[in-house]
Parts: sequence; structure tokens; C-alpha cells
Amino acid sequence: MTTFSFDSDAYTQAGLSTLAVEAFGPAGFAKGDEEVFRRLVFRDPDTLGWGRIKSSTGTRPMGLDGNKFSREALELWLTELRIRSYSPGLGVWTTAEIHVFPNKPGNLEVFEEEHLQKMSNGRWYPGAAPAVAADWARQLLAFPRTVDTIPSWMWDIFRSDGVTPPIYNPEFESVDWNNRRRPVTERGTDFTVEPTVIDPSLEPGVFAKISKKLFGA
Repeated sequence: MTTFSFDSDAYTQAGLSTLAVEAFGPAGFAKGDEEVFRRLVFRDPDTLGWGRIKSSTGTRPMGLDGNKFSREALELWLTELRIRSYSPGLGVWTTAEIHVFPNKPGNLEVFEEEHLQKMSNGRWYPGAAPAVAADWARQLLAFPRTVDTIPSWMWDIFRSDGVTPPIYNPEFESVDWNNRRRPVTERGTDFTVEPTVIDPSLEPGVFAKISKKLFGA
């Protein structure tokens, strides 16, 4: 599993401090409470979110009556942090879980997998069922991984749906998919560049490796 570390990262700490001010500052929506928890699941190009506020008398959901973070402080900060945490060929995280407090530093944890939750009736929230192969393929097109750094559980999803995922090609520093190729930078795929066409017969190695992962042959 790929690990993502934010220890002593100034951008991360600044973002957590901003969230704490929005929650517990003079005009904070959680002023007088003990903790705010927020989870964001990135399903490119959208996000799914849940949260709760803890007080001395119990917990309540976030998002009601305006008790939520601003888009700039949360979504845009995490989007930029996600881009900054990308390493070509190693992929990017999917779920972020944040805890902020009034009297101590907050913390951030990130995970490759989707951390979803169900409604009280045991069903998925509308639009929040687990991602399918097409969703993961969109993530890999934007933040590609090599064949060997795609997790086995993600390969299982691609295999079950018969989808060949975009792959990072270290030789060309590119993402290769559907016989197309685009350059990849430290911030992910460069979508400003028009894709070039690949002739698989001239580059059999990487395609054979993908086929082995998908079909065992």
C-alpha cells in the first residue's frame, strides 16, 4: 500500500489551523463544542462528504443550519494538498479524514480506499455507493500509477468490469490509455497537451504486463 505522509508539512498545518478558526473562532459554527470531524472522499471530478460535531452533550451532523467549513478552507485546500502529494507512478489518496479541536492541533489522515458510510436503513446514500471501474479509471487518468503500484483490490474491480486502466509509463513519463499517451508531471497528468497515438505493436512490453494483471496471461 502506498503511504502518504504530511508530518511537518507547512501547507497542511496552515490548512488545519484555518479550519480550527472557522469552527471554533469568534464567529465559529462550532464555538463551545469539543471537536469537529470531517471526511471527504474524492471521486474525480466530484467529492462525497460526511461530518459530525462533538459537544459535551453528544454529537450532531455537520452541514445543518450553516454549520460547515467554507469551500475555500476545506475542498480547495484538500484538492491542492492532494495534487501536492502526488508522485508520478505512485498514485494519490482518495479519502481524507480531518479532526479539529478548539485547544490543540488538528490532524489529517488519508487513505487510498474510499471510506463510505450507509444510511440508518443500511442502504447507501444516493450517489454514494462504492466506486466502479470507470470511477477508478478517471482517477488513474489524472493521477496515474504504474502496473505494480495499482493495489490488488483496484485490479479486482477493473478485472470484474473488464476495464483496462490508464497506466503510468516511466519510460516516457506519461499516462497511457486506449492507445493514447499524455505527459505526466509532479502534479499529475498534463491535460493541456493533446494526446499522441500509440502503436502497441512497437511497445509490446507494457501492454503484455497489463494483460497479465487483468487476465493472468
